[in-house]
Amino acid sequence: MVSYYEVVRSFSWKEIEKTIDISSLVDHEGVAVIRFSKEGKEQITFQELKDKALRLASYLKHIAGVKKGDVISVLASKKIEQVIVLLASLYIGALYQPLFTAFGPKAIEIRTRDKKPKVLFYQDDQKEKVSEGVPLSKLDELTSYGRLEEIERLSWNDPIILLYTSGSTGLPKGALISKRLLLNTYVYMKYGIGLRENDIFWNGADPGWAYGLYYGIIGPLLFGKTVIFLDEPFDAERTMEFLEENKITNFAWAPTTYRIISRSVKRKYDLRLERASSAGEPLNPEVIKWFKDNYNVIVKDHYGQTEVGMVVYNGWGYDYELKIGSMGLPAPGYEVDIIEENIAVKKTSPGFHFLGYLNNPEKTQEAFRGDWYLTGDVASKDQDGYFWFIGRKDDVTKVSGYRIGPFEVESVLLEHPAILESAVVADEDPIRGHVLHAYIVLKPGYTPSEELKKEIIEFVKSRYSKTVHLERVDFIDKLPKTESGKIQRYLLKKKIS
Repeated sequence: MVSYYEVVRSFSWKEIEKTIDISSLVDHEGVAVIRFSKEGKEQITFQELKDKALRLASYLKHIAGVKKGDVISVLASKKIEQVIVLLASLYIGALYQPLFTAFGPKAIEIRTRDKKPKVLFYQDDQKEKVSEGVPLSKLDELTSYGRLEEIERLSWNDPIILLYTSGSTGLPKGALISKRLLLNTYVYMKYGIGLRENDIFWNGADPGWAYGLYYGIIGPLLFGKTVIFLDEPFDAERTMEFLEENKITNFAWAPTTYRIISRSVKRKYDLRLERASSAGEPLNPEVIKWFKDNYNVIVKDHYGQTEVGMVVYNGWGYDYELKIGSMGLPAPGYEVDIIEENIAVKKTSPGFHFLGYLNNPEKTQEAFRGDWYLTGDVASKDQDGYFWFIGRKDDVTKVSGYRIGPFEVESVLLEHPAILESAVVADEDPIRGHVLHAYIVLKPGYTPSEELKKEIIEFVKSRYSKTVHLERVDFIDKLPKTESGKIQRYLLKKKIS
């Protein structure tokens, strides 16, 4: 395999720009999307997908009056119809906006008030959340208006997606994403995911969020791979069963998924898994060890954001030294550095696709320092150029003079046999400035007690630090998370403020 440094030296954005475009998303043979649910299995070929998308595009443009730059929203889970709407939106130059089905009416209202959708599609069981819209079940009826004759020509800088950030530390912001997302996606699928011709690839993330949309739908389509949907509520045993049944060789999902699987799966599965990737939050070393010990597969940690896509990772598509616990190295074609403690991404890369926050110039301006976009994530960079995550800027604090991020303490906590999940925050303290406070979800079979609290505190003290150790423990039923699965530590801080 070619080394990381050789890939970086020979990398050319121009070569990629020549080979991909919106039309290349469906110019393939075979099955484009396959959906599994409790009702059974359904699928659609690339040819059928293109035909339906062109017909829907014709309806949207000529009947519904959708123009370039208008928003088309979709409130649905993992449905084939979503992919049809996505492509139809791209064909007419509209902005595709996914809405997550766990949203209530207020969350939907927040995400649709900056720019009212010209058309909002919804699946039948979501109707009560919207005041008006078009049922996805009517899609066949809407594709009877003939095919769109000419696809809208879009420049690389034209916006194609409106996707709201998950709001881990505040209200969500509408990120405008340009067509350059295709360039970023191509690079990540090739070098991060390391997608091979014979891979059976499954990204289990929900397409209502960036990772599921960018690399669960657009990424596979770019490479002519089948998009796989499991349209069921998450269950650890069912996920492993699905990996086994479908002979998945290349898998991607969020750290929460891997954590819960490693802490709760009871039986051994016959997996064909060769490559696994995690993104959304740092992946705890204990979880990586579990998958290596039990299935002989390394889960590689990848870093990105809605705004910039995946930009730092332990890639599968090249050879390099893997440093467990590190976020890895900058993606080929990107300049990434540390500025004001932030992970910063240079916007001059042709793959940089963030155009700004919709109707929010102040937040947009705050996010940049000259040509650099500041992510708000604090990290360090070692002498070899590897990045090491510390925490969200709002989560990092000083305890007894030491700078602490929650992730490293949470990783120690996961080594304790009683703990399913944990989140660590810092409480104000008049003497030491702050003390560490853990909120813990116990595994089934364990009961909260003062004795267990003391045991956990001593466990962290012995494994983490005698100087900066855990002071307080609370047991809770579940951690507060964004709809995309990120822990909302700021809500835990409010509990004790």
